[in-house]
Amino acid sequence: MPTHKPSQPAQSAQLSRIKIFVSAHKPAVFPDCASILPIQVGAANAEAAGKPLFENTLHDNTGDNISEKDPMYCELTAQYWAWKNADADYYGFCHYLRYFDFTTTEHKQNSYGEIIDTAINAESIAEYGLDDAAIAQAVEGWDVITTPLNNVREFDGFTNLKDHWDADPHLQLKDLRHMYDVLCAMHPDYREDADAVLNGTRAAFCNMFIMKKAIFQEYCSWLFPILSEFTAHWDHSAADVQTLRTPGHLSERLLNIFLAHKQRTGANWKIKRLQCVHFTNPEPFSPLEPLDTNPRFTVPVLFAADDNYVPMLTTTIYSMLKNASCERHYDVIVLERNISAENKQNITDFLAQFENATVRFYDVSRAIDGFNLTTNNAHISIETYYRFIIQEALPFYKKVLYLDCDMVVNGDISELYDTDLGNNAIGAVPDIDFIGNLNMKNGERAEYAKRQLHMTKPYGYFQAGVLAMNLEKMREIHSVHEWLEIAQQPGFIYNDQDILNMECEGSVTYLPYAWNVMHDCGGRVHGVFDFAPASMFQEYMDSRKSPKIVHYADYDKPWKNPWCDFGPLYWNYASKTPFSLQMMALLAGIEPPQHHERAIAEDSPIRKYVDVLAPIGSRQRELMKVAVRKVQGKH
Repeated sequence: MPTHKPSQPAQSAQLSRIKIFVSAHKPAVFPDCASILPIQVGAANAEAAGKPLFENTLHDNTGDNISEKDPMYCELTAQYWAWKNADADYYGFCHYLRYFDFTTTEHKQNSYGEIIDTAINAESIAEYGLDDAAIAQAVEGWDVITTPLNNVREFDGFTNLKDHWDADPHLQLKDLRHMYDVLCAMHPDYREDADAVLNGTRAAFCNMFIMKKAIFQEYCSWLFPILSEFTAHWDHSAADVQTLRTPGHLSERLLNIFLAHKQRTGANWKIKRLQCVHFTNPEPFSPLEPLDTNPRFTVPVLFAADDNYVPMLTTTIYSMLKNASCERHYDVIVLERNISAENKQNITDFLAQFENATVRFYDVSRAIDGFNLTTNNAHISIETYYRFIIQEALPFYKKVLYLDCDMVVNGDISELYDTDLGNNAIGAVPDIDFIGNLNMKNGERAEYAKRQLHMTKPYGYFQAGVLAMNLEKMREIHSVHEWLEIAQQPGFIYNDQDILNMECEGSVTYLPYAWNVMHDCGGRVHGVFDFAPASMFQEYMDSRKSPKIVHYADYDKPWKNPWCDFGPLYWNYASKTPFSLQMMALLAGIEPPQHHERAIAEDSPIRKYVDVLAPIGSRQRELMKVAVRKVQGKH
């Protein structure tokens, strides 16, 4: 995705008389057009802390500015800078996370009045008109543009805007009253409008607007003296980081009061409401690059995990590297969406003991965006589908290994990597469980393999927890988009594993059972596995004597049941990781702390909608928590 070149802001100032300043406090991707000007807010504080300023953006610490007030004023420092230093016919303000939708298309939005999308790319730019032509068409001829008026009764059941303010645990009702008193003292004629707005239920949120020059100048001349007077007599000496942002929150209310007053007193401005689109992943995307190592000696091994699975992920990687050849270099890549920075650092620090390994993390959010991925089994998460994006994420590798995170590696993984796949797409171990089920009298699994998977040789069904992947061949079979489209189809019992077996049949190199020894979950060895053809079952039983990989598939996990099959082997590795206490807590039935805050259970079908409407960490999420606590009688 192209971004602004270093000289772009200056060029843009000459090319467009519509200037929409996009506030950013972290690096982000911005639409590349003359009308959109990214500006770093709080640049003075960043510079004072010795941090490099963002490239390819304006900075709010030049000219006449209040950059140092960013902790209190938030994005208003960009507004002040534009007021004092920029010249335009129209002044607009957005946020690196939020933009106006400049099209005439009505897009689906959540109850908070936001369209939810992921990344800023060519598709989303076209979808929401983030280009000069669409912006000019949407803006010209109007006096003021804001986000839609949202009714707080509808999205949270609040009585009015004061109640809505009070619901935020970091905002004080006395500060809202203080602002009201300052406003009425400085502008008595605004009292009626302040009462109407604050006692009402409708307002434009997100502090986004576009105004004609004269209106913008008048608004800033009115707004900033009010905030200056407020802060001059505001005791914020003990305020937390979020409460310190109160002036920024107040400006959101003041904008609505200003517009209400002007319309009541005969301004007759033409006001337009445009939808707001919220991008959840606007950060620059960094593709994986080849390691600076000899490809002949490099073994790429991929995993997929979320933040909750970090202890298990670390155990598996540790076991693999503990038994790895010192003559090879291991490129360990974790496919993820939400592993915390702290956990990434903890994993990296712990595994730094292995000088022959590099640990990297790859965010798959963009790759899976737009696909409705679900699983049928409680012990299988959507991370299982991440293996489908490997062929695109790693264009510089011809072959890789993929391992599930519920296993320990008890042999040298390079031996597996060196397996010659020929022209086959997959190297994998036959699935003793599935094949055992094929011989059951009820014939259900055999019928499923024929009807759903369209397999001509179902006894060749493989287990997908350990894969050697010929990426060149995988690319020939399907594109990533095609793989994920298939993954959305209903009816699969074992999700991605079924899909791989269905699409790769006849293109499989079968590996020795020792490379994926399924443990005895629920007595399946002598209740399911032994139904497999005798030679297969014997090979499986022989592999149990000297397993190179033990796979704790299905529900009986060693971090839930240390007495499970091969449990001591697992804990021999797990006990040496920095996450061992967390796993012991799971044994004791202690859930991670964040679970106590969840109003909606992790496995609830409602949760996937809540996470979109109110993403974790968002203000909406915090408001939701407050509302739920009120209902539950909690404080």
